[in-house]
Amino acid sequence: MSPQQGASPPTGPRQMAGGPVGAALRRARYLLEHTGRGLRGHRTVVGNAVRVTAASCAAFYLCRYGLDLTVMSVYATFTVVSLGVLARIPGSGRQRAATTLTAIPAGLALITLGTLLAVRTWAAVVGMLVIGFLVAYAGTTGPRIAGAAPGMQLLYILPCFPPYAPDTLGQRLSGFALGAVLLALAQRFLLPEPDTPPFRRLLADASDAAATLADHHGGAPPLQALDRAHTAADALRPSRVPPADMPASPTLAHKAMGHAAEAVRTLLSRLDALHTSAGPHTAYHPDTVVLLQGIAATARAASHALRQGRRLRPGEGPSAEPLQSELAPVRTHRAVTTLERLSTDDRLRYLRRRALVVQAADSAVVLVLATRLLFGDRSVHRDPAGHSFAYARARAPALWWRRLTTHFTPRSVIFQNACRFALGLATARAIAGVLDLQHGFWVLLATLTLTRTTSLETWSAVRQALIGTLIGAAVAGGLLALVDNRDTVYALVLPLVMLLAFIAGPLRGLAWAQGGFTLVVATLFAQVSPVTWQLAPVRLEDVLTGSLIGLACGLVAWPRGAGREVRRSMAALCSAIADAIGQTTARVVERTGSTDILAINRALVLAQECLAQYQSEPREETARQPDWPAVLGAGADARHGERLLPGRPGRITHQEVGAWLRRAAGNTAADYRALARHLRTDDAPPQERRPQPLDIRGLLAVAPPLARGSPDGDVHALSAALLIDSVIWLDALTADLTRIREEM
Repeated sequence: MSPQQGASPPTGPRQMAGGPVGAALRRARYLLEHTGRGLRGHRTVVGNAVRVTAASCAAFYLCRYGLDLTVMSVYATFTVVSLGVLARIPGSGRQRAATTLTAIPAGLALITLGTLLAVRTWAAVVGMLVIGFLVAYAGTTGPRIAGAAPGMQLLYILPCFPPYAPDTLGQRLSGFALGAVLLALAQRFLLPEPDTPPFRRLLADASDAAATLADHHGGAPPLQALDRAHTAADALRPSRVPPADMPASPTLAHKAMGHAAEAVRTLLSRLDALHTSAGPHTAYHPDTVVLLQGIAATARAASHALRQGRRLRPGEGPSAEPLQSELAPVRTHRAVTTLERLSTDDRLRYLRRRALVVQAADSAVVLVLATRLLFGDRSVHRDPAGHSFAYARARAPALWWRRLTTHFTPRSVIFQNACRFALGLATARAIAGVLDLQHGFWVLLATLTLTRTTSLETWSAVRQALIGTLIGAAVAGGLLALVDNRDTVYALVLPLVMLLAFIAGPLRGLAWAQGGFTLVVATLFAQVSPVTWQLAPVRLEDVLTGSLIGLACGLVAWPRGAGREVRRSMAALCSAIADAIGQTTARVVERTGSTDILAINRALVLAQECLAQYQSEPREETARQPDWPAVLGAGADARHGERLLPGRPGRITHQEVGAWLRRAAGNTAADYRALARHLRTDDAPPQERRPQPLDIRGLLAVAPPLARGSPDGDVHALSAALLIDSVIWLDALTADLTRIREEM
């Protein structure tokens, strides 16, 4: 789900339980939680400022006054600032330190390339274009790399300016390594960010909640277990999971965790629907009870393995076979025996409930298989029930290549941002080289820090930055004129200036950040080489130049950011949903057609990234937007069916039933294609018929009766089970479409 959803208090039928007092308590808890978040945000800013100030000052004083190596002191200090302030590395202190240390090899390579390519302006410009794009585009591989990318850009920018001095490469690399190590130590031990529950623990909590919910076998809805299930499912929403803990990288373990999260959330959803749709005194059928018992045992076994967190040996760990053995008879002779005794209305209720519990059981099976894959069992792709784990056979290079190529399209906002930043940095480097600017580094730094994803946001940032830089330059000029070249004064003032600048910037805004950084630069460079008050206006001039370059690139390259792209990406997702409906139905009815889910996976990833950027951008227009998270939810539902249904046992052989299902699927797919056309062209909303829930009663009118004792009874029962699950899947997609259209 979207970050925007995560920022609002939860609502829904479950919150009605408890009456006004319960609602008031939940509102108070929500306010306390978000007030606590604000306080934690202030503590985070202050803690980061203390860490960066301590590490950068220690590095600078050691190199400048202890070793008398000015080049090393500059690189050590800017390494700490770039990775500690400019970068936005997420996570706890331990995670941030690990990310910083992991970035050392890449930083050494970037500084080496920047030093060698500074020999000619054209070489530096070409290097800036290529490396600027690659570093920004690397953010596709996960939040930690994406957070570190701006700081890594600075590590290439710093050495790529004259003088061309390859003889100082040793000092540069040593300074970088020292700064990175000191920053990692500060992140780990100096007011570290607290550890957060790992994603495996969230999965284990959700599995335990599902097991508790499956222990309920009829009667009044278990409100306490349902609330626990809602809390566990909500904790797995992307907007709730800390970025550093998200399984967002293309590694096999992260893909398995993402698959397990999708399975357990589906499991909780189906169990919730099962318990809330039944009457308060309804007893479940024995078949349903047997499956619920199997689901509870399977979910607990998965939770136990997730909490242990160790690699599985052959024969160890949770197994899906017991639950699969319970599923088989429910899909065959038990269904025949039960259906023949029921009236039409009771049969409808039984089939809907049976479909929910069977889907829950299937999700529990997927949860166990994904858990086994997470801990090293690659044999899950041979699952006899047909669950799709095709990526389990892929090797790491193939998984990384697939992720990198997914966003290599002009329709990806990550690709657009990488192009925009690379173009801006290369332009700034060319202008700085051609005009032989005294401090061209500051021009590129301004371009890097002030370029935004929309021209409107870039202009707002430029205005604030210029105001802050003007005030900071005036104060810095006065400080330089007053103190002159007394290094002792600058050395004493530097920690205080850094601490105030790194606190005021995040808390008070961009103007304070630019003004504070101008003071930091003046105080730092005054200790490296003799400077005068004229350094301050030079800094202002360079920031203005870099700001104008960033603004120009923002006007040329995708000036509206994700504002228009979000409609295109959602339209592409709707088209992918329609294709998935057609392909899945063809596989269910005729066993023909494609089983590749890469298309809908790609469309979902592009749409999710685009929506995340769109929601982060300030916008002037207040036009009503469709329910974009509902479109993403429809994509997830379509992918779930495309993964699950084609591999299920059975086949729909009856011609009239197959024709009915194809018509129903065709109507739903046509509605999604009409929505896609509307989103692409921005015409008036489609005026076709309003989507209606699929009528299982009408389906039963054309379905053949199931006769007990028939030699083909098991085959017919499997066909009926597959049919009902397909109908429930289409019904969910139709409900998604209705919800989307209501917001248009």
